[in-house]
Amino acid sequence: MKRVMIVMGTRPEALKLCPVVLEMKRRENLAVAVCSTGQHRDMLESTMRVFSVRPDSDLDVMRTGQSTAGVTARILDRVDEVLEADRPDLVLVQGDSATAFASALAAFHRGVPVGHVEAGLRTYQLRSPFLADFHFAPTLTAKTNLIREGKPEKSVFLTGSTVVDALRFTLRQTKATPGWGFPAGARILLFTAHRKESFGEPLRGMFRALRRIVEAHPDVVAVCPLHHHPEVRRTAAEVLEGCERIRVVEPPEIVSFHRLLAGSYLVLTDSGGIQEETTALGIPTLVMRYSTERSEGIRAGCLRLCGSGEHGIVQATGRLLEPDSAEYAAMRRPSRVFGDGRASVRIVNLLEHLLK
Repeated sequence: MKRVMIVMGTRPEALKLCPVVLEMKRRENLAVAVCSTGQHRDMLESTMRVFSVRPDSDLDVMRTGQSTAGVTARILDRVDEVLEADRPDLVLVQGDSATAFASALAAFHRGVPVGHVEAGLRTYQLRSPFLADFHFAPTLTAKTNLIREGKPEKSVFLTGSTVVDALRFTLRQTKATPGWGFPAGARILLFTAHRKESFGEPLRGMFRALRRIVEAHPDVVAVCPLHHHPEVRRTAAEVLEGCERIRVVEPPEIVSFHRLLAGSYLVLTDSGGIQEETTALGIPTLVMRYSTERSEGIRAGCLRLCGSGEHGIVQATGRLLEPDSAEYAAMRRPSRVFGDGRASVRIVNLLEHLLK
């Protein structure tokens, strides 16, 4: 029996890897060990609970005030200890977080093959190393990116995105979620902003734009789940204070968040994974960035780049909130461009074959 160690440390990683864990546990010839780095402790654990996934090892790496370099070094050191004790046949990571990078590097140094879920997403604004042996690309564009960069074609596999698998799982859940108590007929605008490159004036401008939008449209209620980073919380408090129709909330657990997302009229975000979720659901989404690694959603028509400038965000949102907006109607259509909900099955099928 081949042994796969799956490492996760953030909520997006748990969301996209837990479906793979569940599928792997259905197989008789694969053993799975889940390693949690604890990079984003509360949000990670609440998401894992939704899927009834428990870690086999918990590295507890976070320290108050720790730098990105510090947490990366700690993950590298602690994952290496687990690798020495566990001796897996393959390490599976997702995305581009400190957990994914440091875990892949630790495995690389020990000669353990690495599989990378969500491989091949590129903005081409930053060069970075690649340590994976097997690349599980969510889209044809991502697969093409990897092959163009020189990855052996036999190591690159088109699977779809596991976030669509996760979305289908969470929206089937029947457990009660908190009621939001929105006024009848209100249009819900979901707003998320947290990327480090937005910190400072760009982030302030995003929040100012949100306030201007809500104040200009009496039937709009905005929900703003706040990232835990102090810079995000400080900026939101300064700009949004006193605006009654902007609900600043703690990040909801994932079932509640997905139901909120599915019921939203419009989404404003600088996030990555949300772009895939809204495209699958058909929720019109303005991406508050100047480029995106999810260009497939742009071509599908559900996503639109509006930049991070205050004026651009207000103008683009205003057009979509106009009565009987043709632009809005054209964007409100689900697309399977990011997957059909069976990416986890494809990935585990591939692992069974590759680890023979």
